[in-house]
Amino acid sequence: MDLPLRCNCGTVRGSATALSPAVASGSRIVCYCDDCQAFACFLDRQDVMDRRGGTDIFQMPPAHVTITHGAETVRAVRLSDEGMIRWYASCCRTPIGNTMSRSGVPFVGIIHEFMDHSTVNRDDVLGPPVAKVQGKFAFGGVQSDMSAIMPLGLVARSLVFLVGGLVRRKHQPSAFFDAAGKPRVTPTILSTSEREALRERVRQLGALG
Repeated sequence: MDLPLRCNCGTVRGSATALSPAVASGSRIVCYCDDCQAFACFLDRQDVMDRRGGTDIFQMPPAHVTITHGAETVRAVRLSDEGMIRWYASCCRTPIGNTMSRSGVPFVGIIHEFMDHSTVNRDDVLGPPVAKVQGKFAFGGVQSDMSAIMPLGLVARSLVFLVGGLVRRKHQPSAFFDAAGKPRVTPTILSTSEREALRERVRQLGALG
């Protein structure tokens, strides 16, 4: 099945295609890591997280994601020199997804807020989350339905997905990297002080939760 993609204000639109809960299609997870939490705070979009600080993400091949409208408003940020590239719509601060820093990795994690649920229910298309990971960073601590870090089952599933994507060259075409492998937008790299300020905001949210 296909899933329409849309930022909150509708400026950035596109689609994710050939989706299913199968390993080759990707994996739906909820991530509680402090980087995903910091990204939400960077965007001033704490509403993207669930009450425990988790972000609902579908990890899929970049070749199955297209942006048809509003690409000129897409921006990117990295929380550190070595961090993932985190993409968002600057028009309304909607998070789009996360990629590795290198274009050759057939992976993008599309964030649920960028999915258009007005016509399609993502539960019907993607199935339930296969794992809730990095629970050690969850507000209120690790819950019974979370893994403290990355469970071995998800690691194995991800390896199968990545190897299959490499064989089938699913890293291109990409809405995020050009044919030469360069990011379509130069990411802003946060300073240590900027990153720590976001971490402090996350800690405050956790204390409130």
